[in-house]
Amino acid sequence: MNGIRLRLERDAFNRPTLRVARDLLGKFIVRRRGTRRIEAMITEVEAYKGPQDRACHAYGGRRTPRVEPLYAEGGTVYVYLVYGMHWLLNFSTAGRDRPEGVLIRAILPHAGGRQTPIVGPGRVTRYLGIDKRLDGADATGSAQMWLEDRAVRVPAGSVRRGPRVGVDFAGPYWAARPWRFWIDVDLQRQELRAQGISPRI
Repeated sequence: MNGIRLRLERDAFNRPTLRVARDLLGKFIVRRRGTRRIEAMITEVEAYKGPQDRACHAYGGRRTPRVEPLYAEGGTVYVYLVYGMHWLLNFSTAGRDRPEGVLIRAILPHAGGRQTPIVGPGRVTRYLGIDKRLDGADATGSAQMWLEDRAVRVPAGSVRRGPRVGVDFAGPYWAARPWRFWIDVDLQRQELRAQGISPRI
């Protein structure tokens, strides 16, 4: 890498959710657990667009203690449990009282050598050591987890988009929204090499 590490601040999250989702590709999650530091590049995300989105937890203006982090300022961590076993990591977007967010679906560990993608939101949180204790944390100020821009450029040609996963319950229209974004990893390796960066992916 080129050594640039800029922590994402509030204005990176308080923007239109689809734009935030696309821009989070290539950014790094940094997780600190005691003296241990875990780092990974975001490679797949899904966007959820608030009260009008039948697949969103805030659909219809639902506001419960569980979903309250979505109503907070952009960059607030929203962690919830599915199937009684998998924690899922999200970041609120769009601004206070606009309950939208981005789910992190896949990452690439950054630990030296060629890495294997970690695909699936439950696997992401297991790798990063994330559970309900981080729910409601502020990723723009937390010492336990934050996001960094390391100047990795993800060109349009290496980004794919399509329907979200597992939201058929929301009906055909909302299930078909192309609000999942992911990096074609092979193309991203080529792009990193072109930028003079030795890819650890």
